[in-house]
Amino acid sequence: MNHRRKWLLASLGAGTLAMPLASLAQHPGAYPAKPVRIVVASTAGGGDDIVARLLASKLGDLLGQQFIVENRPGAGGNIGQTSVAKSPPDGYTLLLAGISMAGARFVNANLGYELFRDFTPVSWVEMSPFVLVASPALPARDVKQLIALARSRPGKTTFATIGAGQIPYWGVMLFNSMAGIEALEVPYKGPSEAIVDVIAGRIDYTVTPIPVALANKDKLRVLAVTSTVRSEALPDTPTMAEAALPGYDMAAARGIMGPAGMPREIVGVLNRAMVQILASAEMRERLAKAGSIAISSTPEEMMMRYEERLAVFGKIAKEAGLKPQ
Repeated sequence: MNHRRKWLLASLGAGTLAMPLASLAQHPGAYPAKPVRIVVASTAGGGDDIVARLLASKLGDLLGQQFIVENRPGAGGNIGQTSVAKSPPDGYTLLLAGISMAGARFVNANLGYELFRDFTPVSWVEMSPFVLVASPALPARDVKQLIALARSRPGKTTFATIGAGQIPYWGVMLFNSMAGIEALEVPYKGPSEAIVDVIAGRIDYTVTPIPVALANKDKLRVLAVTSTVRSEALPDTPTMAEAALPGYDMAAARGIMGPAGMPREIVGVLNRAMVQILASAEMRERLAKAGSIAISSTPEEMMMRYEERLAVFGKIAKEAGLKPQ
């Protein structure tokens, strides 16, 4: 099955998880019978928060109860994620879960959860590509030229990383690995600081969020997106696979999970609702404006993607000699 089909499956078979939403709404004691929390393991105002609030509003409209977003940042997401893992599995505490959770064990020595043991998958919500950008001071104008330049001066080319264990971090590390590049890593706290130094020529390249690339596209070289499909926000920018590295795939993704042991009927209600919401033109358009692609999945497809990413992150971590901190 190709990557595009994996990501954009419209959850065929997800409807078998639950009775129709309309009949559930009329059933005495039907879920949800009280407000539902969606925990976001990062600060308000960021990409995670925006996606969670969009989804919460639509779930509330469809299921007739409030879905409340609660921001619980800290420890690279570990605080919020662990709080959900330890919550009662009754469907009233959910997590906006990122695909980077599959790589957390390779960078965080103090995780409070085990991904495949402590959570119940529900569905993906969206997929977001990032962008490989380079300094305009470099003589490289495309990905192949950047690779050739970096290979010609091993250990002297510089690249910025953003947040160890986050998708931009894995994205640039995978690029270096697949391209056979030996370069000098310079860590930054966030994309804004990193992009300033790329524009100024103090750093040669990095992987950054699409909104950051769009805001600075006239000041740097936008080379490729990290997903297997092009972004509507950058339709003329090739994928990394098209540009130079067949098989490259490192997009972010967000979905909904709950604590381990959630009843299948509740998972089904949520899954059916999310499939319906994410198929709507309005939701797709709103996510597209943020540089994302709306996706839904069965719980099984969601966990399959985590398993795939675990293998990829593990390989990168081994090659780079990463040690959990």
